[in-house]
Amino acid sequence: MPQSVDPPTAGDAPALGVPLILLKSPSFQLERLRRRTRDGVEAALATRGTTMREYWVLTCLIDGDASSQTSLSEILAIDASDMVRLIDGLEEQGWAKRERDPRDRRRQIVMSTRKGAKAQAELAALVAEAETTALDDSTDKQLKHLRRLTQAVLASGPDPDPDGSRGD
Repeated sequence: MPQSVDPPTAGDAPALGVPLILLKSPSFQLERLRRRTRDGVEAALATRGTTMREYWVLTCLIDGDASSQTSLSEILAIDASDMVRLIDGLEEQGWAKRERDPRDRRRQIVMSTRKGAKAQAELAALVAEAETTALDDSTDKQLKHLRRLTQAVLASGPDPDPDGSRGD
């Protein structure tokens, strides 16, 4: 049963082996949360031979139908050279395909395939289950607040790391 969690105190730090100043740090807390959810999601997706970043790209293709590699890189804050490798992986799975833009032959248009649409629906269920498991100790109210806070922070300004070079 999820429990209410009080803010960390000096008594919590030694038990967790983490300095109190870090326990009170939003960036530290977010990193721990990110790692916990990411590990679960990556493990679930690995059972299907894919990664979280490939899932993100595939989801964007399903939602947007077709996109350029450049716009996918910008939307997901993934370096352009990494995006090429991610799309290569999706093509190998038969989940995406590239075509030249008839209006600009230098530009690649990426789109999902029917197989990709089916896979994305299955992967979305795996991701949701993994996230639920990772956040199992949270109440519905806490998760609602987390989603609201995340949306507010992300909507407040530009991504300070647009090429994703400081992540992963």
